[in-house]
Parts: sequence; C-alpha cells; structure tokens
Amino acid sequence: MPVRLDFEITYPGERPLRRALVVYERVQDLSPAFERILPLLQDYTERYLAAGGAFEGNPAFAPLSARYARYKARRYPGAPILTRSGRMRASLAGLTGDSIADVSPDRLVYGTRAPYALYHQMGTRKMPKRPPLRLSKPLTTRILAALRRYLVEVGEG
Repeated sequence: MPVRLDFEITYPGERPLRRALVVYERVQDLSPAFERILPLLQDYTERYLAAGGAFEGNPAFAPLSARYARYKARRYPGAPILTRSGRMRASLAGLTGDSIADVSPDRLVYGTRAPYALYHQMGTRKMPKRPPLRLSKPLTTRILAALRRYLVEVGEG
C-alpha cells in the first residue's frame, strides 16, 4: 500500500526558469534525495501510530468496538490500537521483510506488504478506516524541504 506524493516545481520568472533548467540537466537521479526522505516517512509513521493517529493535525483513530477491545486486552495486553503483533508497524517504521522502500532515480515507493494493512487503510463494512499511512501537512513540508535542499546542493555543485 504505497503512499503517492506527486509534486511539481514551477518558477514564475525567466531567470529562475533558466536556473531550473540547469538543475534539471544535472539532476537525472533523485534517488539521493529519496534516500533522505525515507527516514522522514519512517519516523513520522512511527510517531503517528504511537499517537493513535492524532499527530500533526490528523484525527485520532476510531476506537475499537467494545467486544474487540476486550478480546485484544486479553490476548494482546498493552498493544496499542493498530498494533497487534507489531508486524505492520515495524515494516512501516523501519526496514523488515514486509517493508516497501523502493528507491529509484525518479520514484520513492513506501509502504508495507502486511496483507491486512489495506483493510485498515480503506476500512471494511465491519471495520472503520484507521489508515496506517496518512501524510500530514507538516510532513509534506519537511519532504519538500528535503527535496529542495537536495536540488539546491546539486544546482550549486
């Protein structure tokens, strides 16, 4: 369940446009920038899940049903919402066999192979959405700042 973040860089005047073309000619591989962004995503996701969704302006996850909450308390004492075995959480907050962290010259794909993650992300008839992947405005700003820093470094180099 990859997260998709598309962006477009525009420049209002001719001078910055010339500068952008120079940078564009030099930057055929954004993978170094994506390597910097991946830890931002992992750290954010860990803190987002630890906060039960209520992090950086996102709403808290819907509470568990009373029946499932009792079951989970008995079977998995102390496990927070959206965490049972820890498999999905570990795959999003770090690098495990279930992690999706594919970096290429023009793309970063981040997500998890945990098969049940999609049900949490989308919800079902019997379960509300509790998306394990959700971007915040501050995270998006940090991602774009990291990308901008990289482009400036390349442009000056």
